Amino acid sequence: MYPERQGFRGAASWKSSQSRWNKAIYRSHSTSPDEAENEDPERVPFLQASDRSLQNDADRRSHHGPVPSVFAVTITACMVMLILDITSAVPTAPRMVIFEDIICRNHYAAWWDISKLGDCKVKAVQGELALINGWKETFEKIPALLVSIPYGALADRIGRKKVLILALTGCLLCDTWVAIVCLFPRVFPLRAVWMSGLWQLVGGGGALVISMCYTLIGDVCSPEKRTTAFSQLYAAVLISELISIPLGSSLISLDPWIPVLGSLGFLALAILFALLFAPNFVHSAPKPRDFESDIQTQGPNSVHSGKIRDRLSYTWARVGDNCQWITRDVCLMLGAFFSCQLSRQVSGILLQYSSFKFNWGYAKASYLISLRSGINLVVLATLIPALKRLFTKIWRSRQAQSDKYITLISGLCLALGSFIIFLAASPGVLILGQIFSSIGFAFAVTAHSLLTAMVDPRHLGLANTGVTVTNSVGHMAGGPLLASIFQWGLQMGGFWVGTPFLFTAVLLSIATLAVSISNAP
Repeated sequence: MYPERQGFRGAASWKSSQSRWNKAIYRSHSTSPDEAENEDPERVPFLQASDRSLQNDADRRSHHGPVPSVFAVTITACMVMLILDITSAVPTAPRMVIFEDIICRNHYAAWWDISKLGDCKVKAVQGELALINGWKETFEKIPALLVSIPYGALADRIGRKKVLILALTGCLLCDTWVAIVCLFPRVFPLRAVWMSGLWQLVGGGGALVISMCYTLIGDVCSPEKRTTAFSQLYAAVLISELISIPLGSSLISLDPWIPVLGSLGFLALAILFALLFAPNFVHSAPKPRDFESDIQTQGPNSVHSGKIRDRLSYTWARVGDNCQWITRDVCLMLGAFFSCQLSRQVSGILLQYSSFKFNWGYAKASYLISLRSGINLVVLATLIPALKRLFTKIWRSRQAQSDKYITLISGLCLALGSFIIFLAASPGVLILGQIFSSIGFAFAVTAHSLLTAMVDPRHLGLANTGVTVTNSVGHMAGGPLLASIFQWGLQMGGFWVGTPFLFTAVLLSIATLAVSISNAP
């Protein structure tokens, strides 16, 4: 940022021909102690030479107010994730019921005469339901994808808290639009839910919420504690799924609208919680040395004549500096995240698949998600810590290397579980496949910790946003792609209904391969 554009006090009294360095000196002498004390630390333009020599990465990660402990930051991030995931998981099955009812009534033209309503499990209704759900996920991710990188960079400049609150607000507006469309099905076509993604332009939506929570923890945690903290963050998601999905399913028998509308209130609560308790870390990277020295040594004439050139050089230097985190190993990990996230979109199809193949209701089918969450909690609480001790204490592996080993084991379990679900000819085999998938579902936890170890701390916000963008692309592509594959499977019938799970098994194998050939630092 250029000094003459920062709104310094008293700058209007200086002639435009004076150098920027003189302006900075004037400001440092003309600002009173009280003003200096109240000045926003982000807007202080220059450091003394001695200050710069002592400054390190920890110093550049500033915080407005008392610096919170690792425990406090982790608890805050976990609570935000807990509330966010409750608002996402509770209405999952009820929303499917509402969507299916609207599609079914449209199919049979039974809005005014309930006696005309036929079987809602026919292929035409289920195909449209899969299409709407798949493309809804995609259209929600497109706007978020466009603004993820800018919001990630903004978080490094103005603080994590402000971007976090914006993202939560976008989530609230998005879900509110879906509820409005479903409340007035005779006014809005059901496919109007696809427009809900426009609200993700406000803050980047749920993906940015996750990114900011991971970044907050990465700001305060040492490498030794990072995996544990990420596991706790992921455990908050699993606890919410374990509680909220059975809760949402049980409320279906009363009224599916109760969990759908109730989730909006919980989102408003998440915004209030973040406003009150989230810390506002700002990672202030230093200016490129060559440009700073040029500003200080140039005379008045050279400043004006070289203004455009200097700004271009400065911008190019900033772009190059911000891209330093993109290495071969990071790209491999991002590819693994993409494949894994694309395959995770099969979770929504799992409800339809089990409901169609075994004639289960959505309330019963949703317990498969609760089973996954329960096993994930056991894995995070027992298996991952045990494996960490095995690799670090007995095998003497580095922290990053142990994360890589656990990620590989998780990826293999995920791929095997998806393949078993594809072959499932009975509910028992389906549950077995879900168990294997659940054992490996912590893939993202250790993979995220491994990626964090590969990146310089001052680029952590951009790196986590890069993961968010990658996940958003995978999410965006996975919804319609898997929905189309499922529609094809429904048309083929029999054995091929489970084709989406065969496809995800292949994707997860690719993700595991990408991790295996990356180099842990």
